[in-house]
Amino acid sequence: MSAANSRIERFINNLRQSLNEGNYYEGHQELRAIASRLVKQKKHERAIQLLYLGALELCQHRQWGSVADLTSFMINIYVEEKVPVTDESKERIYDIFEGLSQATEYYSRVYESAIQWSIKELGNAVGDAQMHHFVGCVLRNKARYQEAETHFLVGTAESPAALGNMLFDWAVRTETKDYGLLVARGVIKYLALGWYEAACACWKAFVGRLAQAQPDAVAERNDGALASKIGPVYYVAGHELVNFVQLLVLTVERAQASPASQSAGIFGSLRMQYEAQFGVNREVVHELLDEVAQKYFGVVVQRQQSIFDIVGSLFAPPSRPAVTNSSEAMD
Repeated sequence: MSAANSRIERFINNLRQSLNEGNYYEGHQELRAIASRLVKQKKHERAIQLLYLGALELCQHRQWGSVADLTSFMINIYVEEKVPVTDESKERIYDIFEGLSQATEYYSRVYESAIQWSIKELGNAVGDAQMHHFVGCVLRNKARYQEAETHFLVGTAESPAALGNMLFDWAVRTETKDYGLLVARGVIKYLALGWYEAACACWKAFVGRLAQAQPDAVAERNDGALASKIGPVYYVAGHELVNFVQLLVLTVERAQASPASQSAGIFGSLRMQYEAQFGVNREVVHELLDEVAQKYFGVVVQRQQSIFDIVGSLFAPPSRPAVTNSSEAMD
């Protein structure tokens, strides 16, 4: 063990003892002061390691404000020193996030700063996909579905199925059981982003759960002409918007990128038949379907908003959960 690592270990041991004695504020302030001194001495790796280990210790004592402060300090060093987005640099953040996710007051602020760091380092519009997936999973497990949805939409290849399953859970927990609205949130937004495979994966995860939960209402159609990448094709009795979402995916699969094509005509007919059924969400759905029309059917639409602004447009939330308590209430 190097002398530097030995000093860090010795300090962490002293910090642990101080925290066990209830000296939370003093331990936090001393750790912060030492990290600041290390930064001034250009010993950034040691400062990062100290802040990381210290934040984990404070997690054990549920000192969430201090954890958030130290984590934000660490991420600021990441930004200032242009620390690359690697498994190691992300794992430090993930380890702290797992504890900090218990603190609703601080969690969003910290993960947003981490994502902004990844955006800056990677030079893209959304940042690191794996980090988005991780945050989405944490938020889903806390029943913060609307926040989780945003991260799954720009996550990894595993995110679409995770989103489909989450949207089904969300629908089950609402009073109206609006399966069509909830599956549309994922599938149409993925299509608007141009990620057809994700739309399929989201649909399959959702409808698979629905078929298990309501076998009498979900009938598989064995028409060979409907063979599709999405797997079995269903008719869902009593849920017309679920059927619309499936028809939309099937139509996009057959798209020919021409406004004069047969598939474009079918797409236009679907819009006319179903858009109004989204009620207060009609305008959002209209904008998303405009983007789908442009990406897959060659229909040019003039707009001022970016695609991420459009996808970020909020659907009106479904009814509140039928069963609510402090740990499960949706945002």
